[in-house]
Amino acid sequence: MAYQVPMIEVAVMVAMSGLDPEEHFVYLAPFSDRREGPESVADYLNGRRRFFPMVAGGVPKMVNRDQVIWVRYEKLPDVVDLDSTLVERLTILEPIDGARIEGVVPTIDRPREQSRLSDVLNDAREEFLRIDDEEETYYVNKAFIRRVIPR
Repeated sequence: MAYQVPMIEVAVMVAMSGLDPEEHFVYLAPFSDRREGPESVADYLNGRRRFFPMVAGGVPKMVNRDQVIWVRYEKLPDVVDLDSTLVERLTILEPIDGARIEGVVPTIDRPREQSRLSDVLNDAREEFLRIDDEEETYYVNKAFIRRVIPR
């Protein structure tokens, strides 16, 4: 009898320092250790892991979090109640890999007085910053952000 936890497979593009972006698969847990419900990509990236288990080209890999510049995947439908404390900031991010990501930085589950872009950028509890363009969601490693241009 094999004991396995059923995981949720998510296809993502991953840009790592010194490498071209490549498609990977990450496997999210059916529960989150940070909140109620299944593990999200944000939970996966901003959790306690220093190395991320991923599969690329059919090969399992352990990817060092400190080498991940950004992770991109198809934008999920909004599930946030618009009456919540959601504040969106149109922003341009310039990571060190030369990409230019323009989109909205949502500040979900933050009090309004702590929802400025600078608050999100300087929050040491999360190493990856979420930004949504019209079709995709990015999580950008704050250590690799060269410049942020609020709009």
